[in-house]
Amino acid sequence: MKKWDDIEHGEDRIEVFDSLAEARARFGENYRGYVFRLTRAQIEALLQGRVVAFDIGGREYAGFLVLKESAND
Repeated sequence: MKKWDDIEHGEDRIEVFDSLAEARARFGENYRGYVFRLTRAQIEALLQGRVVAFDIGGREYAGFLVLKESAND
């Protein structure tokens, strides 16, 4: 995989659930599951077009959340 690139097929399985327990039960955790918690301020920043960056696995990986404006993005 190329560094700093979108995950191939990363949007194949994105679903919305009413609770974390329901998500874990119905969606599963695959090889490993992570929970990322955002503040309202971070969600507002996404809605304003900003990027939320975060570490995964003690700085082993970096994650970036970006608002998808449309199905074509």
